[in-house]
Formats: sequence, structure tokens, C-alpha cells
Amino acid sequence: METRRSGWLGRVREWARSLDFALARRFGLASREDRLFFVLIAAVGVIGGLLGLVTDRCIALVQTLLWGRPGDFLRLVTQVPRWLVVVAPACGGVLVGLILWLGRRRARGKPGGETGGEGMAMLIEAVALTGGKIAPRPVLINALAAVVTVGSGGSLGREGPMIRLGAMISSWMGQRLELPPHRLKILVGCGAAAGLAATYNIPIGGTLFAMEVILGNFALEIFGPIVVSSVIATLIARSLVGNAPLYATPDYALTSGWEMLLYAGLGLVGAGASLVFMTGVSWGGAVFKRLGKMRLLPRPFQPVVGMTLLGVIGLWLPYVLGRGYGTINLTLAGKLPIPARLATEPELAILFLLGIALMKLVATALTRGSGGAGGMFTPSLAFGALVGSAFGTWAHWAFPHIASPYGAYAAVGMAAVMAGTSHAPISAILILFEFTGNYDMILPVMVAAILSSTLARSLRPYSIYTESLQARGIELPSRMEAVVLAGLKAEDLARPDPTILRPGDRYRDVVEKFLSTRRQRLFVVGEDGRLLGAISLHDIKHALEQPETLTAVVALDLMAPVDRAIHKDERLHRATEYFAGSDFERLPVVDDDGRYLGVLAKRDLLAVYAQEVLGRPAMLATFVSGQESQASRQYVDIPPDFSLRLVPVPPGLVGKTLAEARLPQTLGARVIEIKRQGRYGEEPVIPAAETALLAGDLLLLLGPTEKLEALSQGRHAEEALAQHQSE
Repeated sequence: METRRSGWLGRVREWARSLDFALARRFGLASREDRLFFVLIAAVGVIGGLLGLVTDRCIALVQTLLWGRPGDFLRLVTQVPRWLVVVAPACGGVLVGLILWLGRRRARGKPGGETGGEGMAMLIEAVALTGGKIAPRPVLINALAAVVTVGSGGSLGREGPMIRLGAMISSWMGQRLELPPHRLKILVGCGAAAGLAATYNIPIGGTLFAMEVILGNFALEIFGPIVVSSVIATLIARSLVGNAPLYATPDYALTSGWEMLLYAGLGLVGAGASLVFMTGVSWGGAVFKRLGKMRLLPRPFQPVVGMTLLGVIGLWLPYVLGRGYGTINLTLAGKLPIPARLATEPELAILFLLGIALMKLVATALTRGSGGAGGMFTPSLAFGALVGSAFGTWAHWAFPHIASPYGAYAAVGMAAVMAGTSHAPISAILILFEFTGNYDMILPVMVAAILSSTLARSLRPYSIYTESLQARGIELPSRMEAVVLAGLKAEDLARPDPTILRPGDRYRDVVEKFLSTRRQRLFVVGEDGRLLGAISLHDIKHALEQPETLTAVVALDLMAPVDRAIHKDERLHRATEYFAGSDFERLPVVDDDGRYLGVLAKRDLLAVYAQEVLGRPAMLATFVSGQESQASRQYVDIPPDFSLRLVPVPPGLVGKTLAEARLPQTLGARVIEIKRQGRYGEEPVIPAAETALLAGDLLLLLGPTEKLEALSQGRHAEEALAQHQSE
């Protein structure tokens, strides 16, 4: 049995080496990291496409268990007993409450067991602040709760679990393969785009939604990988479920150029509707949160109450149940059934449509606020379609000669509310186009989406996806450069300061420390480690000519208060603002108690900016011992053409000692560490001249980038190494 297993593993390793070599030779992917990233892009697309089918089947299974059959809820309500309309959502609420209670109980006390964000905010926070790292447990719990919520009739969308699962799996794979943060973020975008594209058959919209909402970045470097993952996911989804547009519309078109003014008005109305939608959802969460704090309704019981109330509303108004797929299609086709006594009076018909929109908002607030999980994307579409229908009914009544049927305004209303709630007009425009397949409506959609997004952003700076982050005190920058820097804290880049001054240091000691360094300012630190002040060379230069007159002066007499210090938890995009208002090259870094931790150098900040934003090789490397604290980190300057690489031992060196390998003489590379598989997993080996290299070892090398990349290319590297050794 053991022999068979080892043979199977050997074939897998051989296949992996062949694939690695093919990618290196055919696609010019020199480093192992490039090849892994290339493979993961395609893998994420495949996983996203399959996730769509699995998620749909799970939702249909829950719906069958609770309702007796799958299908759209507008049809189901007419086919099941009336009591089931209330009982089925209530049972779903029981299951959701149980899932959330068990999830929180198991995560309690475990680091990383829960994240502060929920839903899309979780992904945005991960990209902006944690380098694309997403904890699997919260996402899996949320996805399971979302399947139950949507399947039982909750007013949320199925795109929520799809996007989060795709992003989480891609992040997990990237972390396991030790990809750097900037590529891990791109993989998160690939997973999110693949999930959304597979859910709604929108490859372009999924790509732009991931770039505009989650990554906040339209750089060409990330556009290609996300497009590939999105297209692969869409192709798989289409092969499984077909290629029909999700929301088919009649061939609506502009009846007159003057009608563009009406669509512009709908854009302004859409901005107001977006604010109403976001406010209503926020109020729903606030009400249930207050009930929990007052101990009137414990958290595990809130989904039961919220979903039961939803079922009561759905008993009389079934349009509020589910994600609103049937409601949206009826409004787009202009066939939403309006009672006969209301249809003859335009004012009453408008009020009826607005009433349904309001109750859809109440249903969404009850579902989300009580703890239900799912996407906000689909209910916002249904709300926008109903508001657009009401506006279109008024426009057709007031301007019958230039206004299109209200179904056209429903489509534009969807884009307007989507853009207003997400602050992502480009995504809204292209998603609506892919939804309907109607190019003739693109101009009204563009005008309404841009106006709605601009006005909504000016009135409410946070979108429906970032509002929960703002409530927790997390401020996300809006510019791409700031987003990159916001992913690091000041303590991540702080250097230890070996040239501090003590309050009692004599004037001569102060001068000697200035002469021994090139710095223009030194910091005075008390015996308790607190930052007391700073001495600037500019402030004492007038006394340098007569040092004998200052024999009794100490550092405490010379120092001045520090004009600006940065807290260790502040993000680096804030540091750029501090440096802009300072004449010095270094800022002191302090903790909550004012203790001095080190300095943040402008040079290091620019190195991070050059690497992460400009794509230039940085000259800064950090070495941190795994056995020591963060304060023990040491910084080493590396030339631009040098780098650190983790490289497998070439077969030609297996069995040789490091002295026999002669890597410093042949390639100019130094072995920093050897990672070797031991009985209890991977173990570090301190390199020595007599250390023998074994098959499967990984060498952490510091050397010329070009030669290290060649060394990781298999046979080509062996030939190059042999040539160097022969020379």
C-alpha cells in the first residue's frame, strides 16, 4: 500500500515538474512565483464556475425541504398552503440562528476565528488592510447561512456567498503557496469576479465590479488576470445552465432626444432612492442590535423573528419574498399586475408601485438586520426596478408623446440605484447591459448611473458595502495609491533607533552622537521608554562654535516638543500626510502609552511606494526571526538587481555539501536558510559548509535576481550551473 502511494505521489510530482517547465519555456514565466500565479488564475476561474452550480443546487435543496418544491417565490406562493408562507421562512430563521450561534461559539477565543467585517465589507477590508488574507471560517459560516436565508425566502441575493466563497478560496490557495500580498489581492479580485460572473452570466460586469468595488483599482496589471478568471467561470456556468440573459427586456429604445431629460431626472430620483435604501437597511440592523443590547431579543433568536415577520408580509404581498427575480422580470416587461381599480388612476398606480418598493426595503431590512446572510446586490436591483417603474408611470402620464413604457424606466432605475448604493457607476452600466442585452438603452443607463452615483456620493460618502467599516472606525482611502499604502501600519516599517538620547546626556555627548550619524534630529527618550522630545541640529548649531560655554547643559535643556509623532497602528497613507507637513526625514513611532518604538523613515516609505504602486524593485528587505517579537526585526538594504528567492535544490546538487556546491563562487548567491521536510513538518536548517543538500530541500538564496530566476527553471538552471562550475 505504501509503495503504491509513493508511486502515485511520484507521478504527481513529475507531472507538476513537467507543467512547471512547460510554463517557464512556452510562456516566458521565469520565476516559480510567476508560474504559480499563472496556474492559480485559471484554477480560480474553474472553481468559480463550479461554485455557481453547487450554490444553486444547495439553495434549491433548502427551498425544496422548506417549501416542498423549488422555483420562483411568486409562483410558489400560489401553489402551497397559506400557513407555509409564514412557517417556511420562520424555519429558515431557526436554522440561520443556529448556524450563527454555533459559528460564534466555536470561533470564540480563537485568533482569527471571526473577522470584524461582514459580507462584501469583509473582502474590501481584506484587500485594503490585510494584504488579501481572508479567514476561511467566517466565510464558510456566512455562506452556509446565506444558502439557508435565500432558500427559505429571505430578501437577499445568492451572489453574496458566491463572491465571498470565490474570494476566500483564491486567498487560501495564494496563502498556502506563499504568494506576496500584491498578487494575493489580485487573486481575491479574481475569485470575486469569477463568483459574480458565474452567478449572473456577466463576465464583463463581474470583472469591473471586482476592480471598482473590491480592489478599487483599474490598473492594467490586474485587469488581465481578473478577465481570464471571469471568462473561464462564465464559460463553465454557460455550459451547465445555458446562455440566456438573466433579465430579458423588450426592445426598448429612445422615442425622442427630449426623453434623455426624463432619464436624467430618473438619475436624480435614483440617488434619492439609493439613500433611502441604504438608510432603511441600516435602521433594520440598528433596531435588532438595540434589542440585543437591551436583552429583549438575544442574537440567536433574531433571525427567527425577522424571517417570521417577512413571511407575514409575504402572505399578503408575495413580491417581497426571495431575491426579487420574478418581480424584476414583471416590471421590465411592463406586466406587473396592478389592481384594476388602481390601474385607471395614474396617481394610485404610482403609489402602489412605490408601496411595493417600500415593503421590499422593509423585507430586506428585516432579513439583513436580524442576521440573515446574502448579497445586497439583487434586492437593490428589485428596489430600483420598482422605483423606476413608478417614475416611468408618471413620465408616461405627464409626457405621453416622448416617454417610453414604464418597463424601460425600470431597467434604467435598476442601474441608477445600483450605482447610487455601490458608488460604482461603471460596473452598474455594464452589468445592466449584460443583464438585458439591450444596447439601445445604454445612453439612458449611462446618464442615470453617473448622475445617481455622483449625487449619492456627495450626500453619503460611504457605499452600502463600506458603511459597516466606517461604523467600526475603519477609514478606507479612495485613491489607488492610498489603498496600497493603507495595507501597512507604521509599526510594519518602523526601524529601531540606536541613537536615542537620554534627558541627562551632557552637551558633549549630544554633539558626539550628531557627529556619528547623518541625521538632522535625534529623539530624547526617558528611562521608562516614553518619548520626551527631540533635539534638532538646526536648533543647536549656533552653540557649536563655543562648546565650553555649555558644559552644564544636558539634553533635557536642549530638547523641544515633538511636533508630529505617528502611532504604531496608523496606516502608511497617513504617514505621507505627516511627512508633507514636516521638514524632517524621520517620524517617531509611539504606542498607546507614548513609549518610543523607533523611527519611520521617508526613504522606506518611498521604497514601499515605488514597489507597490510604481512596480519598481525596492531596495529594502526585512528579516524577522520567527522565534522573536516584532521589535527584533532588522532591515537590510539590497541593491535593485538583487533579491531573495526560495528555490528548490537542483537535482545536480543533491548529495553535495554547500562547500562543494560553490554557489557564492558560481552564481554570486548566498544561502540564508534551508527549509527541509522533517518528521513533524517543515524544519529550518542553519546552513554550514558541511551541510549536505537533500532532495526536496528549499534554499532561501540572496543573490542576483537574473541568476536566481534561472536557477528556478529546472534543466536550464542545471545547465547554467554546470557551465559556471566548469569555468
